[in-house]
Amino acid sequence: MRIAIFTDTFLPSMNGVVTSVVNLSKNMSKRGHSVLIFTSSPKQKPEINLGKNIFIIRYPPLNLIKYPGFHLTTPHPGMLEKVIRFRPDIIHTHMPSFLGWQAVLCSTIFGIPLVGTYHTVLNDFADYFPLVKPFSKADIVQEAIWEYTRRFYNSCSIVTTPSVAMKKLLQKNGVKHVISISNGVDLNKFHPINMPKDGKTLIYVGRVGYEKNVDVVIKAFKILSKKMPLAKLLVVGSGPNLEEIKQLASDNKNIKFLGAVKHDELPKFYSGADVFVTASTIETEGLVILEAMACGLPIIGVNVLAIPTIVKHGRNGYVAQAYNEKQMANYMEMILKNRCVREKFGMHSLEIVKKFSLTDKIDQMEKIYNLLVERKKW
Repeated sequence: MRIAIFTDTFLPSMNGVVTSVVNLSKNMSKRGHSVLIFTSSPKQKPEINLGKNIFIIRYPPLNLIKYPGFHLTTPHPGMLEKVIRFRPDIIHTHMPSFLGWQAVLCSTIFGIPLVGTYHTVLNDFADYFPLVKPFSKADIVQEAIWEYTRRFYNSCSIVTTPSVAMKKLLQKNGVKHVISISNGVDLNKFHPINMPKDGKTLIYVGRVGYEKNVDVVIKAFKILSKKMPLAKLLVVGSGPNLEEIKQLASDNKNIKFLGAVKHDELPKFYSGADVFVTASTIETEGLVILEAMACGLPIIGVNVLAIPTIVKHGRNGYVAQAYNEKQMANYMEMILKNRCVREKFGMHSLEIVKKFSLTDKIDQMEKIYNLLVERKKW
């Protein structure tokens, strides 16, 4: 099978979408399929070799979104010729962008089945578009974003999204032919590593952007510090609000910022911590949460979107009310002060995450591809 993938965000940037695309591409290649990735070109073109039969074509970026490491790319007429030469059996778009619309165009012109994956709640990112930011929370703007979302994804043969919670949200807002397929976590890579633990360390991994509410985690940890002065918080990742968050944390010496780390190195960071914590309210699945669970960590999250579907309150962690730093601090204390709870929650995380094996999810996506290709032949 020949698979054309369209995604504006890609290596060397790292985020959930990139991880999903890389995992999909590598595993499809290992199964004998050919993959062609259309994406944006970073300032410094990296030398990337994902493996046999994976090809990458890059196009100049547009300066329409103010988010470091993320670029939308320009529409390009030469893309049609590249598609003709590659002769894909399936097209898979991962973003409803200009590039995504070119995937729709190619699908329409050449009669190729189109899979669209909904990774991100677009409404939560309106503030990153300078012209939209002053009005981003207005009802008319929010509805316009949903109308755009409907038009784009209803142009696809089938729509996938990482969780049942997101499937329900999309269907509620008029998106058709939606199925939920987890991005999956590589359990061969993410598993407990024998690292020293002190029973006092919380860890956050991910973007440091306003939409991730890292400030809530910082505020909760400051409350915790008054009761547990030896507790530590590690922040792994970078993003547009990093300096602002560092300033907020500057009066607490037990908050350490480790910056971005290579994806392959994350298991040792997870395994060396005692609890994973996030206050993000935008998770369509929460890939870093699954990674932390696969490394045996209890989880503290918030009761929004997909997080409650993987963080079972009182079983493998706790879900706090969104933006409630006092409640989050209380859950931090409850887990850190009780080793038996940490161990029990960690074991349950390992059990729950088995249902999210990357191998199983690639199997599901491959079946969808085959079904659409066979249906086209009919």
